Amino acid sequence: MPSSRDASGQLRVSWLLLVVVGLVVAGFVVLAPTIGLLLEQRRDIAALEAQVAAQQANVEALQSDQARWDDPAYIEAQARDRLFFVYPGETSFVVLDDRAALDAASVEVPSATLEEPAGDWASAAASSFLIAGLTDEGPSSFVGVAPDPQ
Repeated sequence: MPSSRDASGQLRVSWLLLVVVGLVVAGFVVLAPTIGLLLEQRRDIAALEAQVAAQQANVEALQSDQARWDDPAYIEAQARDRLFFVYPGETSFVVLDDRAALDAASVEVPSATLEEPAGDWASAAASSFLIAGLTDEGPSSFVGVAPDPQ
């Protein structure tokens, strides 16, 4: 049996080994895009199967809802609750629950201390009136300009 090392200790490579390694590398190069495409298709199939399962659950929920509407007692209850229908001779009462609005309004409590205003509002109003009356400029030139309080 021939040795893979020659007398000087160097590794001897046969042509057959180079051809086999070349074929393996070429196989990887050829099959890599196909394997990537296969994995992408598997991922797409899994996403579509999940979408089909969700739609099937939705269809089942709609079918059960449709089956409820076949019951006359359910239809009567929905007409009474949603449309406020009553039989002849019955009286319908609607109770308005406005307690939530009162609770929300009572949350803000005004301050018990008096605060000094920052400026004289009367002179600010008078100067604003004078500036608006005595100028030839249009209203767009006064955007963001406030008169100085005296």
